[in-house]
Amino acid sequence: MNIFIRKTEDRSKPNRRDFLLQSSCASLGITSMVNTLAQLKLVGSAAAQGAGDYKALVCLFLNGGADSNNLLMPAGTAGSAARTNYQTGRGVLAIPDSQYTYTPGANNGYFNGTAITQDPVTTKITPINGTAGSTAYDPASRSTPGNSYTKNDMALHPGAYPLKTLFDSGDLSFFANIGTLTRPGVTRANFNLGTTSKPPQLFSHSDQQVQWQSSLPDKPFRSGWGGRVADIVAGMNSGELGVSVSIAGANSFQVGVTEQPYFMNATGAVTPLTGFSGGTPSTSYGGALRNTALNPDYTNPASLGSTKYNPLAGIGSLTGSVDPLSGTNYLNSSAGWRLRALEQVLAASHYSLFDENYVNVPKSARNTEGLVGTALAQTAAPNPTLDGHWNNWFPGGFGQTDLSNQLKVVARLIQGRSQLSNSRQIFFVQVGGWDTHTSQIPNANVNAGQYNLINNLSRSVKAFSDCMKAIGMWDKVMMFSASDFNRTFTPNKNDATGGSDHAWGGNSFVCGGAVKGGQILGTFPDLTVGGGIDATSSNRGLWIPTTAVDQKAAMIAKWFGLTDSQLANVFPNIFRFQPDFSPAALVARNLDFVDFSV
Repeated sequence: MNIFIRKTEDRSKPNRRDFLLQSSCASLGITSMVNTLAQLKLVGSAAAQGAGDYKALVCLFLNGGADSNNLLMPAGTAGSAARTNYQTGRGVLAIPDSQYTYTPGANNGYFNGTAITQDPVTTKITPINGTAGSTAYDPASRSTPGNSYTKNDMALHPGAYPLKTLFDSGDLSFFANIGTLTRPGVTRANFNLGTTSKPPQLFSHSDQQVQWQSSLPDKPFRSGWGGRVADIVAGMNSGELGVSVSIAGANSFQVGVTEQPYFMNATGAVTPLTGFSGGTPSTSYGGALRNTALNPDYTNPASLGSTKYNPLAGIGSLTGSVDPLSGTNYLNSSAGWRLRALEQVLAASHYSLFDENYVNVPKSARNTEGLVGTALAQTAAPNPTLDGHWNNWFPGGFGQTDLSNQLKVVARLIQGRSQLSNSRQIFFVQVGGWDTHTSQIPNANVNAGQYNLINNLSRSVKAFSDCMKAIGMWDKVMMFSASDFNRTFTPNKNDATGGSDHAWGGNSFVCGGAVKGGQILGTFPDLTVGGGIDATSSNRGLWIPTTAVDQKAAMIAKWFGLTDSQLANVFPNIFRFQPDFSPAALVARNLDFVDFSV
């Protein structure tokens, strides 16, 4: 979540309360210098395990509650029950069937593999597994007998054509009607009866962001499921960079017990300690260090590695004209003496576990900044392997966005992974603006409203996937989307200023080389407003989820390398929804989406 505090509250982005809840350093009242360092890697790694092939997870969070009713929807004429329910319930938010097949405008062309064109395209899709509907899904025939939600009548948002290409190529699948759940059993009949199956603070942005990212709605927040996964796999990494890297500031997802995220931003800049620059040419520590390429080793070792220096190394005489720091890596300058003093404080041992962990913040930050900087320097522009893919999907007239730049940093870190010496990485990126209470549907304007959000999202994901394929890493990466919650199916106004309000179950996606793509997973909802799985008596179309966040997350974590027993520790609620992780259990719930051999 973005850590910058705004003067006016914007619930589509985190506020001061969110940051204080999620940043332990801020809540402990650390000074400004260490508070800045807290935006870097925090504490160490978990118990060692055997090394393995490189794998990366990318959590793409749509901050503010994305209206996914218009990301994946029934298409076709109003003759089908599904399409009729869609058009009736969505009102002014409904996308006309004629818009799913269209000719892109001059500034909205698509890359066809050779050039950027304005050729006609369609976002209608044909899932390979049928479309799971509101009646019982039949795993034997992989269809839904007697249900009018047929696989030939589905479409994505008109701005999601790049996602459609990934779906068609077998690289992406959608989850239908997924959300936070504590246990099965919530129904329209018992929703307002205080059932314990309902997550607390269901329609609150901050609470639902935390619950999705922790997967434990029924427990006070202590860690995110990404952080708990990182704790387990940390021993597979030999580098000094932790498992988790956030390109979007503080978040709950990556908070672990022993592993905490390293924070970066969309520029890919690595921020060193200030006040130590200098030299010719000027470098970050050129005014304090003789060799700025070396990193400190705070353990006072008997012998040093080729990339390290010892902050506790002895010095010469303090009198006369001799350089007293000549036997160290520090320059005999005011900056050199100050940096030496600081790093000797960091090297000190502490009896208090709290103090020891506290000092690990700047210590780890100091060591990690050079490592990440080296990895990024290897992949800096011009980068022929990566740059062209972003240009293909963001042509003239459609500039790079914050999300595309975040994913570009992730792509560069994966490309420069040899410098990091890690076998497992978990990345967090996010984009805000999804709190679309007003003017959700622009009038034929692809650069406004939800169309612009989905257009940006789709292009960014496709450019990232093309980059990963170009460097041969698509099979080693899995990206998944998430959001606070879905939005009401019905609009809050019946004119062009109409938007949607906070709701519950919605649609998301997962993509990567190990994903069994071209599927709609779970159970697509019965879109009957005021009946079926519409949760409340307000009859706004707040769908009760039919798939829990835990089920999607557990399969992703299993691909990442966790055993079934480790999955049970990371997701203690999982067996409320999933009896086991066998192929038969996955097929029975229409959740067979991972090729574990990849």
